Amino acid sequence: MPNQKIERPNGRQYSAKNLLSALTFFWAVLVLTGLLLIVGKPAPVAAQTTISCANTVAIPNPESASLIADCETLLGLKDTLRGSASLNWSTSRLISQWTGVTVSSSHVTRLNLHSKGLTGNIPPELGNLSNLVELTMYRNRLTGTIPAALGNLSNLTWWRIGQNSLTGPIPPELGNLSKMVWFDHANNNLTGTIPAELGNLSRLSWLNLNSNRLTGRIPAQLGNLSNLGTFHLYGNQLCGDIPQALLNRRGLTLNPRSLPACPTATPTATPTPDPKKCANTTAIPNPESASLIADCETLLGLKDTLRGSASLNWSTSRLISQWTGVTVSSSHVTRLYLPSRGLTGNIPPELGNLSNLVE
Repeated sequence: MPNQKIERPNGRQYSAKNLLSALTFFWAVLVLTGLLLIVGKPAPVAAQTTISCANTVAIPNPESASLIADCETLLGLKDTLRGSASLNWSTSRLISQWTGVTVSSSHVTRLNLHSKGLTGNIPPELGNLSNLVELTMYRNRLTGTIPAALGNLSNLTWWRIGQNSLTGPIPPELGNLSKMVWFDHANNNLTGTIPAELGNLSRLSWLNLNSNRLTGRIPAQLGNLSNLGTFHLYGNQLCGDIPQALLNRRGLTLNPRSLPACPTATPTATPTPDPKKCANTTAIPNPESASLIADCETLLGLKDTLRGSASLNWSTSRLISQWTGVTVSSSHVTRLYLPSRGLTGNIPPELGNLSNLVE
């Protein structure tokens, strides 16, 4: 009975077929609403992975906040520093067993990574290891520049980054490393001048800058390094006098002890005035006489064509009214009288530009 009537409580009737249509519509609405909610819902955002050393094998004492911070600093810069090389730094290994890392009094105090095949850059985050006393990374393949942030390593006494491929200048901020004793930048591609701020490193005993591309003079401030015993600077493009205080220092190994003279600056040549421009010259006393300036430049432009091998005294260094055969009236060249002047050239068509010429 497909068309059986069903009695509603209010007395109205409707068929089973109508009921089925209503139910179908209801379910369609529910399905569509669900789809809209799914499509409109933003995709879940992947949680950012942060490197944490707390509660890991790397830090046996969870209360060592300073060592946890140093651990996280090293893990954060690891990939930048190592490049394609391998470093066993991991939260699954005790930090004191990490390659090149020395821990003392709950701080990372030494980083000795010489000859480890490092091919990355020196990360500025190394400047956060405030208790570092040694930074050794010589004989690798590091590139890039020396970060100025390393000037924050106020406890650093030993610095060796020679035999890499570092470029750029020596940051003047390294002059803040007041405890520095050994400073080796040799065999890189460093450029620029030697910072005068290195003269603040009063405890320095070894300074090696050889085989770079440093230029300019040796700052006089380096003469203040009273504890300096060895200073290598050969293999650069340095010039000028070596500070006398260094030359007079007894016991100082200084190589070389003399440098070539610095080239003298070439004086800037004064531009030669255009001989065919009449504005702001002796030829035209009134710089506002645009029409006379135009006539003056017309005559100078055709002068050689007209005279041939003859001589004419037309020049911007002489008042135009005094030029041979030229008459000026009302800010115009009005007459050109050149009989028997030995002219051997041609009559230039540019003469036609002297529109006020009456003779």
